[in-house]
Amino acid sequence: MEQITDRMQVLGDLVRGVMVADLGCVDARPGKERSTGRVARKPNSLHRELLTINPDILGIDIDAEGVDALAGQGFRVLCADAEVMDLGTRFDVIVAGELIEHLENPGRFLRNLRRHLTRGGQLALTTPNPFYAGQRYKIWRHGRPSVHEDHTCWFDPKTLHQLLERTGYRVTQRFWIQPRRSLLKTWPAKFRPYFAHSFLIVATPAAQSE
Repeated sequence: MEQITDRMQVLGDLVRGVMVADLGCVDARPGKERSTGRVARKPNSLHRELLTINPDILGIDIDAEGVDALAGQGFRVLCADAEVMDLGTRFDVIVAGELIEHLENPGRFLRNLRRHLTRGGQLALTTPNPFYAGQRYKIWRHGRPSVHEDHTCWFDPKTLHQLLERTGYRVTQRFWIQPRRSLLKTWPAKFRPYFAHSFLIVATPAAQSE
């Protein structure tokens, strides 16, 4: 797997000039801050970055309050549950950045997204790496890893690859993502990429599932 420093190095090329849905566009943190406040405060979220490449991207999120806040700012967004939604349309690319680890049923989610992809369409998933070197530092210092309060599961590239194949996809690209951060926390990833911060997988519906 190739190592990159920013997911936009891959996602930017994928979304250019095609029909795209971006799932989880609100990026709220339950219990920490109201969705409206976070939407107003975070000008550099993934959804906004993607829109600089393709201004026609449709944002989708289950957070109705956050969707209303984005719509009020002029964004093209829709409130829907990605596990069960039926939009009646297909996309060339679906982006799900740091979303699958929040879900109750990742397998149902992936099967549902396959129905929303065009023939040859691409699904791009990013998710935290449970073996990130910084987690060792946090365990030593605090006695436990850092876990987002809304996460339900962990994936590594092998387990997510397996789930994608079981739900009717063929994996085409895989990347480790290691942003430039504190050397104390990130130096192991220079020697063993499996210590990287997160990873990105691109998959397309398998021929037998189209």
